[in-house]
Order: sequence, then structure tokens, then C-alpha cells
Amino acid sequence: MYLIADFFVNFQNKYSFIDELCIEYKCKDNTPADFLISVSDEELQQEHLRSSVKYSNGYVESVCAYRKLALELPLRDAFLLHGSVISCQGKGVAFLARSGVGKTTHTLLWKKVYGDNVTVINGDKPIIRYVDEVPFAYGTPWAGKENLSVNEKVRLTDICILQRSEKNFIRKVDKSEIVDFFMAQVLLPGKSETLIKALELYDRVLEDCNIWCIGCNMDDEAAVVAHDGILGGKA
Repeated sequence: MYLIADFFVNFQNKYSFIDELCIEYKCKDNTPADFLISVSDEELQQEHLRSSVKYSNGYVESVCAYRKLALELPLRDAFLLHGSVISCQGKGVAFLARSGVGKTTHTLLWKKVYGDNVTVINGDKPIIRYVDEVPFAYGTPWAGKENLSVNEKVRLTDICILQRSEKNFIRKVDKSEIVDFFMAQVLLPGKSETLIKALELYDRVLEDCNIWCIGCNMDDEAAVVAHDGILGGKA
């Protein structure tokens, strides 16, 4: 049993990979589960066939298990976001970007420039969960190849769309400008009831958060410009 995003999750895994991955999230086994997740041999085989890289059964089982959990989350006012989330001065800031733009690089620039004032909550696949009408971003064991994550949460206040630019800039945008991009960073459940709930959550979080477009290069200044715009009111 594991406590992930304040949900009690029982993974009925066949391989030890999930146990090792989630060790910091382990809780008492006799706790009633919010989610019971298992991966069949057929699902495991199908996942292997989708990949051109040969991964271990344990790793593939963990991928399938997290996806199955993510597809059930919307019914509990939560969802999986493909992005990086940091905590800085009490604010939760999410960075979303197309592959290759430098989401992780930008995240690490904030850590480099602002040191202990920045905590990387999750560098790749955080869970966003509404608690008492407030969106929180949670660290999870699934954190990308860099494994940037902590078992903590932060109130999600800002969502940033990153794009490559020679000159660093930040501007506030309306949700209508980024909704298509945002939808590419979340899962769409197949079940109609869950899909409707998921779409409501996605719209809701875009209403509840400040939305930014950030043009950035690989210099430290990129973090400074973004930081000052988001936290210093200089955008």
C-alpha cells in the first residue's frame, strides 16, 4: 500500500520494480485502498509491443500501473499532468513544453539560480488534485529519467508554457491561447463519465491558475526573467 497524492493506492504488482520505485510512499498495508491497481499479462505484452526499446517486465508494469491509476483519478478530483512543477515562495509553478524545448533545463535553472528557495516537486509526471476547492501539485514516484521529485505537495498557482527563444521574455496569456497545448499534456479517459469529469477539471485548473507564455534560452537569465514575472510582478 502506498500513499500517493494523499490517496491510498494498492498496487497488486508481480514484479519488485514498483516496490523499489515507491518505497518513500509506502504506508501500512491494512489501510483501506482508494485505488486497487493491477496489470494483466496481456496488458504487459501490449505495452512491450508499443515500444521499440526492450525494457524489463518490472519497468513496463510500472508504466502500465501508473497509467491505469491516472485514468481513474478524475473521478476523485485529480489528474496526471505531463510537466514539471516547482515550489518557490509558497507558489506551485508548472512548466509545460514540447519535447526538446528544455523543460528540465529550465526547471534546473531555477534551482541553480535560487537554490534552496526552489524545490522540484516533480520533474515529469506530477498529480494535480483539488482539495477543498484548491488545486495542489503532488510529487510522485514517476519523475522521468532525471528522477526529480519529492514526496510533498504545493498549491498550484501558475502554469507556464515554455518555448525556445533567443531573447528571454514572459507574458501573461488567456487560457484560450493555450488550451490546445494543455490538452496535449494530459490524458483523456475512455469512459464517458470519467472523460466528462476530466474535461471539467482541465477547464477548472486553467481558470484557477495564472497562465504564462515564457520564451527562454539556456542562460541563467531565463530563470530570472520568468521568476521576476511570476513572483515579482514584473511581467
